[in-house]
Amino acid sequence: MAAYFIFKEKNSAEQGVQILSMDLPSRQADPYEALQVPGRPEPMMHLQTGRSFLPITVKMEISRDADVRSILAWLTGSGDLITSDDPAKRYTAYACDTVSVSRLNGVYRSITVRFQCSPFAYAIANDPVELTSSPAQLQTVGTMYSEPLIELTGTGDVSLTVNGVTLEIKDVSGTVFIDVHTCQVYKLEYGAKTSILSSTTGWIEQMVLVPSADAVNVISWTGDVSGVKITKNERWQ
Repeated sequence: MAAYFIFKEKNSAEQGVQILSMDLPSRQADPYEALQVPGRPEPMMHLQTGRSFLPITVKMEISRDADVRSILAWLTGSGDLITSDDPAKRYTAYACDTVSVSRLNGVYRSITVRFQCSPFAYAIANDPVELTSSPAQLQTVGTMYSEPLIELTGTGDVSLTVNGVTLEIKDVSGTVFIDVHTCQVYKLEYGAKTSILSSTTGWIEQMVLVPSADAVNVISWTGDVSGVKITKNERWQ
């Protein structure tokens, strides 16, 4: 099968281009920083938490009857990027670099685009998992801890614990969403988010899921809770 990529839900194979070369997503180096401590004969290595964007460059041949301006319009902005090398995973990609087009005998022949991608690949299959009893166990895969989106339905003062990290929420009425990635707690009202972060106590950013073939993540709750759903957001580096 010929190589392809999907960007903003459009497949390159249907856009009048044929891939000549495509960089495989590579694992970034661990972001260690050398710290020189006075009095120590050698530096200490410190692992930073942040990671930079991952570049993926694609060079394509343009068919003679293709609409070049439509291709250029497609290769702009941001969206999910899926490659034929690993179609079960996606990157958040930004086509923010210059897109170069070459000619041969006055005819457009090739185009090169360089995507700046999120440093992690995410599972495309990411439907919410419903937990039916407390405590519950949840297995995850990947090579990096994941930051889930948790949907909790209940009434009154409740608490939710993920792998020993507890978040307390006061005066719950209906369904609230706990977004570990953005450290937000909110309700959806008339299609808009209403923050209830001020009604919570706890370290949301630490409520992560750990991938392991042997261990499981443990989720529990207290109070009048009628439902808990977790979107795992499994990811790879």
